This record gives sequence, C-alpha cells and structure tokens, in this order.
Amino acid sequence: MLFPKMLPAALLVFLTSSALCCLLGCSNNTVSARVERAEPMTDVAPDRPDGDIAAYLPAIEPFEGPPASGENVSEEREVALATGPSSDALSCGLHNPMPGGFAAGYAADTGLDLAGMKTPVFALASGNVDYAESGHSLWTGRGDTDLAVRIELDEPIVLADGRKVTHAWYAHLYELAFEQEEGVVKRRRVAAGEYLGLSGRANGMWHLHLGLLLDGDTTQRWGSFLLEDEVRSVLCGLKTKTRLPALSRS
Repeated sequence: MLFPKMLPAALLVFLTSSALCCLLGCSNNTVSARVERAEPMTDVAPDRPDGDIAAYLPAIEPFEGPPASGENVSEEREVALATGPSSDALSCGLHNPMPGGFAAGYAADTGLDLAGMKTPVFALASGNVDYAESGHSLWTGRGDTDLAVRIELDEPIVLADGRKVTHAWYAHLYELAFEQEEGVVKRRRVAAGEYLGLSGRANGMWHLHLGLLLDGDTTQRWGSFLLEDEVRSVLCGLKTKTRLPALSRS
C-alpha cells in the first residue's frame, strides 16, 4: 500500500482535488463556489418615484411657536397667541391649506403633497373635526411623524361630475394645535383658515399630505378620494411645482 507521502507531489494534488470534487459534485475536476449577491436595501416605497425633492422645499421663516418660560412677550405677540394664526382665502373661495407650500406631488397619488418643513397648516374650509391624533397613517417608519387631522366639511365641495368632497384629511403632521380622539360625541369645530398644526415628515420628505375624501366615504379605498391632479384642480387650479401664496404677516 502506498502512503500519500510516498506519492509524487503532482499526483497527490490531483488525487486531493478529485476527492474534493466527488464530495462537492464538481465537474472537470474544478472546485467552484457560488456567491449570491443581495440586492441593496432602499427606504423608498415601491409606489413612490425615487428622487430627492429637498430642493423644492420653500424658504419660509420658521413658525414662531409658544413663548419659552420667562420670555418677554410683546403686546402684538400676545394678541397673536390669543387669536392664533389664520390663512387667507384663495381666489376660488377655499382657504390656503399651507401658505408657501410647494406642490411637489406625483401623478396618481392619493392626495396632494405640499413640501415644507414644520410649516403652518390650516383648515381649507369650516367643519367638524373627526379626529386630531396619531395612528391614522401607514407611514410609521423611522423619522416619520404620524399625527393627522380629519375634518368633515360644513359645505361639501361639489365637482363638475357630481361627486362631492365631504372630508379633508391632513397627514404626516409634526405638531397639532389641538387633540381630539376619534369617536368622541362632542366634536370640535374649526373655522375656515383656522390653524391646525405644523407639517411633518414621511418617507424621508418634509411635507403635508392633503387628501380630499368623497361622498362621505372615509375608508380611503380606491375611488373614495381625489387624485393628485384633481386636488390641485380644486385648489383653484394649482399647478405642479409651484407654491401656494405665502402666509400674510399683517
């Protein structure tokens, strides 16, 4: 019997390689390795186009919130704190939902995205609040803000095809002007142009998502809301990639 140390070096290498191939199922006496490459992960939702729209964020003065403890407040500021900010009416009669907001949405979205970082948000019409709280958005990832307000309008907005906008939905808010749980018997009333809170962040983008819901259906299933271009049409024909008028400082 021949021991491996007595075999020529070349023959020993050949026999060792052949044995490995028999065990691993190789062909042509060649040992092959398969490396699977994982696809890169992304935090962009599959139904949303890629692209950084940070360049579209409007340059708006930071919203002046409540004064810090011990801060000296001017008489003019005291009046503003007591009455709260409000937005002006647009040419079509609805009030500006987010002055200075940039129409940065995309076709077939479930509403209109108005870009703006911690920008004041307002009621576009008067109505009763269904809720003002967290827990009504699917965007709950890292860095997302999930506060939302839904308002049942006093006067539905009647469209040319007979459909009626009965509710306005404000999503991804960073801060609320007030809170109300869904289902309370006595709902809060809001006036047209009343301050609701500050725009927040979702899917890596600072913006307000404004949804207009149809015919009393608040399920947000397909067909129960206006699409992005339809919301812009209701907002006095707002064109994409343009800003709403800025908040009046008077």
